[in-house]
Amino acid sequence: MFSFAPGGPAAATTSNNSRAVYDEAAIRKAQERYRLCFQSLATAALTIGGNRSISECTTDTTTTQTTNNTTDTTTTITITATDAATLLANGSGITRQPPGPEILLTKDFIVYTNPNTQTLTTTIAGTEVTIHATPTNYTWDWGDGTTTTTTDPGAPWPNQTITHHYTHTATNITTTLTTTWQATYTPNGGTTQPITGTITTTNTTTPYNILRTTTYLTDQAETTQQH
Repeated sequence: MFSFAPGGPAAATTSNNSRAVYDEAAIRKAQERYRLCFQSLATAALTIGGNRSISECTTDTTTTQTTNNTTDTTTTITITATDAATLLANGSGITRQPPGPEILLTKDFIVYTNPNTQTLTTTIAGTEVTIHATPTNYTWDWGDGTTTTTTDPGAPWPNQTITHHYTHTATNITTTLTTTWQATYTPNGGTTQPITGTITTTNTTTPYNILRTTTYLTDQAETTQQH
């Protein structure tokens, strides 16, 4: 006697925490082989008699394709010129000589700044990013309507290279430095990329007054003071 479950052998799946995808063509082929095997056994039994086991027909299992449930996500990290300028909020700094509240018309007004590359870090989308920024040129606004642009960061006295001579007295004058930078950024584990666009920062000195000195002969000074 034979017993036969309509539909043929069941398709097996595997579980490995992944999503299983049935191969429909393989299922149909397995079912067709099972049906042909069953018919062959049934014909033989009717012809020669005897008991034959349906287990002689091989039960095929279908092949499944698995796809991992974990989706790789690529995060694009970009640093703009505005971002870099914000991180460089302190700029390159500015120092003036003399440092006091008064500047004489007859003396050199000396300024200089820090030309060193700055290394900064920030975190974007959970990724640490390192920025290297290097000053490339400097524009000095002297507060009297004139400016000077140079690639020279200047130096302190007595090796000064950036100086200015005022021609008129004035009060509450300031000098403003605009520094232009070139920079790159490197995400942790990523490749170094240039930051496009113009990166600038500004620094301004404390106010000062510009004074004119007047020279007197000793006897004139004494006469003025009624001595």
